Amino acid sequence: MPDSPAATDPSAIGPLELVEFPHPALRRPAKPLLRLDDAIREAVSRMFEIMYEAEGIGLAANQVALPYRIFVVNCTGRQGLGEEHVFINPVLSRPRGTAVQEEGCLSLPGVRMDVRRPERIVVEAWSLAGEPIKLDLDGLFARVVQHEFDHLEGRLFPDRLPEAAALEVRHQLEGLAQVFAGKQSRGELPTDATLVAELDRLEAARCRA
Repeated sequence: MPDSPAATDPSAIGPLELVEFPHPALRRPAKPLLRLDDAIREAVSRMFEIMYEAEGIGLAANQVALPYRIFVVNCTGRQGLGEEHVFINPVLSRPRGTAVQEEGCLSLPGVRMDVRRPERIVVEAWSLAGEPIKLDLDGLFARVVQHEFDHLEGRLFPDRLPEAAALEVRHQLEGLAQVFAGKQSRGELPTDATLVAELDRLEAARCRA
């Protein structure tokens, strides 16, 4: 059996894949990234691949079980089309207006509901090249950025639903939780304790001075 990434390099990032609810990474607030390295650059490249494979338009690091404040966006959802954006340690400000639009989530397969969010926001972050970013966004781009930012806070879009709508999706979330628990019981997924330990290791490697 091959060694785990941590066995040879305590900062190594292993193979990435999309995780689904209720993986503990999805409820864990991500920590600011203090250093960029080749492993992070490779991880970001893989995040785009995973996003395109799943036909998404945004993906947060939590969704591939990385505890870092990073998300990627391409509003076309098509590789080679549109513009790819990487946001590292983002901060949102100046929410304006209100808009309601249906949202889904790659980590909540089959769950879709109308979500109310600010129509415009300002995002400040760092690029993968270490350059500052400041964008005043509206429309779909603003919504995707807010959705992915929520992930970094450990928040999922059903958390933003009014009570009646939240009750409507509760059984779907319970179904996803049962599937996840079943995979763990059969040994197809690690235990929560093992998953959390891996998040702790990765966080210690790049989020602590």
